[in-house]
Amino acid sequence: MLIKFDKMQALGNDFVMIDVRANELCREFIPTICNRNYGIGCDTLVLYKQQDSEIFADFFNPDGSEAEICGNAARCIGLLMKKQNGVLQFTLRTKKKSYPIQVDKDICVNMGEPSFDPEEIGVPENVTSEFMLKKLNLPNDVYHASCISVGNPHLVLFCNNILDEGKMKSLGTRLENNSLFKNKINVSFAHVTEKGEIDLTVFERGAGLTLACGSGACAAAAVAYIDHIILSKKILVKQRGGKLFILIDDNLNISKIGPASHVFYGWIEL
Repeated sequence: MLIKFDKMQALGNDFVMIDVRANELCREFIPTICNRNYGIGCDTLVLYKQQDSEIFADFFNPDGSEAEICGNAARCIGLLMKKQNGVLQFTLRTKKKSYPIQVDKDICVNMGEPSFDPEEIGVPENVTSEFMLKKLNLPNDVYHASCISVGNPHLVLFCNNILDEGKMKSLGTRLENNSLFKNKINVSFAHVTEKGEIDLTVFERGAGLTLACGSGACAAAAVAYIDHIILSKKILVKQRGGKLFILIDDNLNISKIGPASHVFYGWIEL
């Protein structure tokens, strides 16, 4: 069976995009496709279909688990629709939310208003920052912790310093699988610079450390603004793969603006 795909990336966060209208794909093949040694290789597999001015998409991690949304992949979908159909404005629909996307020189995704609803995040009620700092046995470098959903759940840890990669891997693995989070969780390590920017590294649920995470950038910026760590509504988030601008309006709707690129297309035999 031959499956046509597009390989795309946004800030080094890479994706395999498959149009399910033309390809029937069994989920058992997802880990193979995502595998960098035996398949194409990617941080996230995106299965999508277009219906008029709407794109319906599902997102899968390399371990085969399903994610609610991937912010960087959403920008790649925007670029793909422009390349394939000349569409510059449309709505991306997932199982839980809708995201307006506008394609210009960069791509803007309106992620909507973040949620602190414990049920949506997948945590017990009354989980405060102080509770997490103690309960999760976090390092002394971490001075603030917050759980937030921007379509998918994130634990954002604000650190006095940029943690080394080994510590982030170890801590990310432990926190992702902590019993406090019933749906597991993405772990964002954030450091606010003297310029009021955020240096960010995200340990993504089901994928590990990645070069960039769009939803993680939104989560970190939202927590920084709402909890008065940063006062500006326009926040530059810097990750190893590149930079994103996060805009927060008066109603706390979050938009993220950044690039995406098409790497190649091809066919994989399964």
